[in-house]
Amino acid sequence: MEQGQAEKILEMGIQITSERNYDELLAKIIDCAMETTNCDGGTLYLYEQEQLQFCIMKTKSLGINQKGKATKSYPPVPMNEKNVCAYAALHRKLLNIEDAYNCQEFDFSGPREYDKLTGYRTKSMMVFPLVNHEEALVGVVQLINALDGQGEVVPFKAEYEKVLQSLGSQAAVAVSNMRFVQEIEQLMISITQVFTDAIDTRIPYNFYHSRNVYLYVQLLVDYINEQHEKGLGEKYFEPSVKSELLMAALMHDIGKLVIPNEVIDKTTRLGNKLPLVLEHFDHLSALYHIDFLEGRITKDEWITIKNELLDARVRVEELNRKPKLSQEDVEYVENLACKNYTNTSGTQIGFLSLYEAECLEVQTGNLTRAERDIIRSHVKYTEKYLKKMNFGMRYPHLIQWAGAHHEMLDGSGYPRGLRGDEIPYEARILTIIDVFEALTSSDRPYKKAMEESKALEVLNGMAEEGKLDKEILRLFKEALEQKEDKLQLFHQINE
Repeated sequence: MEQGQAEKILEMGIQITSERNYDELLAKIIDCAMETTNCDGGTLYLYEQEQLQFCIMKTKSLGINQKGKATKSYPPVPMNEKNVCAYAALHRKLLNIEDAYNCQEFDFSGPREYDKLTGYRTKSMMVFPLVNHEEALVGVVQLINALDGQGEVVPFKAEYEKVLQSLGSQAAVAVSNMRFVQEIEQLMISITQVFTDAIDTRIPYNFYHSRNVYLYVQLLVDYINEQHEKGLGEKYFEPSVKSELLMAALMHDIGKLVIPNEVIDKTTRLGNKLPLVLEHFDHLSALYHIDFLEGRITKDEWITIKNELLDARVRVEELNRKPKLSQEDVEYVENLACKNYTNTSGTQIGFLSLYEAECLEVQTGNLTRAERDIIRSHVKYTEKYLKKMNFGMRYPHLIQWAGAHHEMLDGSGYPRGLRGDEIPYEARILTIIDVFEALTSSDRPYKKAMEESKALEVLNGMAEEGKLDKEILRLFKEALEQKEDKLQLFHQINE
């Protein structure tokens, strides 16, 4: 092999193997082939579902540069040996044709029709397959009309054949590897979605929370990128960063798996303990009745304590569900908790246990301080489990972003009380969307579902207090205008 050929092969190999974006990789394959041979046109087909599917089509003289969706209108090429690309694919063979119109071996009626419509003249042609290291067919490249120094159409030089064969092998391996990575990533995302669905299903009021956070993050990131492409914003999410952030959105609540159901599902102050407390009051009433019957207390004492326990029953049921307690309510609970029944052996039985009293003294919400700490611990467990999953170099920031989705800019968040620039931009996105989704989702134990407008007012207030990023919130509001179409698409994908 000549030194010039070796250098070309090496250069093309570097360009192709260094590309990390799938679409850009495909574009580089056709560009390398066209630049190497100095030809006017080129088409890249990918072998899918036992057919050659149009992927990229370029013709310099006609100003054609079509790829992706633009090529979907072209019908796939059947694996018929009379078709030059199909033949090259089936026989794993490079073909060098001087003039397509004078070639009787293959059916060029398609190019002739195309030429009639466009005024083009398809003449010289070089076609070579993309075959990977496992001898699997990946695709075919078709090059049209090699040009000399004066821009005249000439046959493709034989010296290009080895170079293009090498390009075909390198390109096929690169495409196969990237497809494999994509398949693994998609599998990981699918497993993660199933996993998060299990978490959300475990918590009825939390159903679809993780997937909805994923959707809103996707909505916002796409909007930010669109603004950047329009020259209206500096921030841009590279595909790898977007993928990592979406994974963090899916996995941010994985730590809730270890939170006890009696805490996470607690809909009232006493939760599932209320029947036991009421039964305890009935039991105490029975004990006092026995004391009366056996002469240890008077009738008046018995009537007084019986009424007190009946009143306690009513008051506790009321306080158990009351949205907010007054100071008078708290004092009532404290007084009730101080009361004891002393049995014949001298053992004292409290009207309320310490835990029950603590629950009933919660002024707002349903959780005690200890229970709130348990709920908050889900973030640390999220970090712990994500570390065990060992995402490696693929998602180097995933744990940090997911672990900071409850941090606030003013330092009032948890688990670390981070402030300002200590909180990554991506984590700030998760925080805003996590709060928004929680506010607007179906009714939760501690609140009614909010309208979007009301939820945005709450977020505005938090931003004014210095808790949330104002600029990200502004972008999120703007992105929400696109929500309906995105939601429909998302649910179609995930049905």
